[in-house]
Amino acid sequence: MTEDTASPILRAAEMGDREFRELADFAPVMIWRSGPDKLCDWFNLSWLAFTGRSMASELGFGWADGVHPDDLERCVEIYTNAFDARQPFSMEYRLHRADGEFVWLLDNGAPFYRDGAFAGYMGSCVDVTGHREAQRAQRILINELNHRVKNTLAIVQAMANQTFHGERTTAESLAIFDARVRSLASAHDLLVSKAWNDVPLRRIIESAVAPHDPGNDRIFADGPNLMLRPETAVSVAMAVHELFTNAAKYGALSNSAGTVTMLWTIDDTQNPPRLTVNWKEHGGPVVVTPAQRGFGTRFIERVLAGQVGGTAVVTFASDGLECTFEAPIRTGRQDRSERRRA
Repeated sequence: MTEDTASPILRAAEMGDREFRELADFAPVMIWRSGPDKLCDWFNLSWLAFTGRSMASELGFGWADGVHPDDLERCVEIYTNAFDARQPFSMEYRLHRADGEFVWLLDNGAPFYRDGAFAGYMGSCVDVTGHREAQRAQRILINELNHRVKNTLAIVQAMANQTFHGERTTAESLAIFDARVRSLASAHDLLVSKAWNDVPLRRIIESAVAPHDPGNDRIFADGPNLMLRPETAVSVAMAVHELFTNAAKYGALSNSAGTVTMLWTIDDTQNPPRLTVNWKEHGGPVVVTPAQRGFGTRFIERVLAGQVGGTAVVTFASDGLECTFEAPIRTGRQDRSERRRA
């Protein structure tokens, strides 16, 4: 081959290599290459910009200095085993970024050949931190959803067992059960409107009061603003529903003159602060202590108290039913006290 005929071939080869490097350097992914000795001999500009290190620092096995210590052994093992077997590999590991943060990368590598002979490996990396965080958030959401569904099903099961146990007719039991399920649904609607964040105690009480006091003159609620956790909010909503239902059927709201006072206070002198809720009925029929506790009473005394680590006591006083509920609360969740007629 003469010099004249060789020059175009060499120029084409040089042009091809230059265009490849331009393509690789400006690609929106991090690219690396290693020789048949497992040592890296080239990184594109995206890789160097990501790590903030020079080509000389990364060559050979220098790139491993940026791998998170907890991932390094696994990373090297996967790379070495795939290399020895001449097989493609895919792995995730954390690499030190120029700003000092460790970022999760997805690294895909595969062997390449020149003239039929094994020449080393080529690989590319992409940032998958956002994807991993989204997967983690999804797992947390699913676990939380499972937890809440189980809690809700346990409440529904308890309601069903108590509602359909006794001497009521099927129609009466169905009506009571329907009302309780509606109350539970209302509590969940309130949580959905708040995106399952903390819910104001006042909102829960207002929702329960509305159907029982259309004239706004028989139920008085007073207390500071307070936010409740979602699980606690459901339990409180169910307990308040039971109290109002009982008052409407047998207590102060079963006649035209009775009233209900519901007061809650917060004791900031304790650590953690403690919430006290007092329910008192006035002007209703004479109260007779039942032979056995009903579902509503047991729910208030056991389930509600157990849910938030507090105590609850229902007293069948002759002049009107009383209920006192106490529980620890989180610091800083209450605002200034506001008085209002519910």
